[in-house]
Amino acid sequence: MDINLHKKLDREALKISKEYSGRIGFLTIILSVVAVSLYSTVLFSFANGFLSPLLTVPLLAVLTFMSYTPMHEAVHGNVGGNNKKFNWLDKAVGYLMAPIIAIPYTSHQKEHFTHHVHTNKEKDPDAHIKNWFDSPKHFFMGSIRIIKTQNTFVMNNYTRIEIFISLGWRLLFVFFTGIVSIPVLFMGWFLGAFITLYLLSYLPHKPYKETARYKNTNIRLFPIQWVENLMFQQNLHAVHHLFPRIPFYNYRKVFQKIKPIMRAKETPIIRILNQRPV
Repeated sequence: MDINLHKKLDREALKISKEYSGRIGFLTIILSVVAVSLYSTVLFSFANGFLSPLLTVPLLAVLTFMSYTPMHEAVHGNVGGNNKKFNWLDKAVGYLMAPIIAIPYTSHQKEHFTHHVHTNKEKDPDAHIKNWFDSPKHFFMGSIRIIKTQNTFVMNNYTRIEIFISLGWRLLFVFFTGIVSIPVLFMGWFLGAFITLYLLSYLPHKPYKETARYKNTNIRLFPIQWVENLMFQQNLHAVHHLFPRIPFYNYRKVFQKIKPIMRAKETPIIRILNQRPV
């Protein structure tokens, strides 16, 4: 493709992206309040015998997955928007969600920006999971490395305090509810973290070979479009990598408008079920 046409398409896509970014993320704020409220309710219900372990684990997993999207938005400054007076909203949401998914907001900011700069390259800190499903050993080692990376990418007093809070509330919960809550808390967290990494990191960048902008992240479409809202439109992750300041609830709107540009730029657009190009 001619270099001038490339630049023209870039300008068109950027102009469209600005129409859907920069405002206060009220939907993200609501989602974060819902996530922490439901998470607390599930824990309270389990502690008081209203929920069995078999019901509590999947509920905690879903809510752990839910908690990451607001945190991710906060990392990119999409909660407070372009007005610096509201930057505190990003910190409030980020620090509120961090103890649920057990990723320090302080460390994750730097780690995630590094992922954007080095997507699918050797320095990509998220690439630990690219061989997840090659063998049980790869899955185990990849999981250990990604957990370590997320928690120690930036190690300072803020990170240490966040880790202390994340572990501390869980230890207190076990102290008051008994050791039966240990596997419940662990499996609820691990399954939620696995779902998050699989849907928001592994699938969007599979097979981890392309490094060029527009090509290093894919679009995965559901047979029924509304289903994507259950995963907060993260199946349209390529939109986010192109324009990180677009909030998650606008991914679909932007995708519809820049789809011709993405096709011209050879962005992978595939069906989520059979992996075939659309």
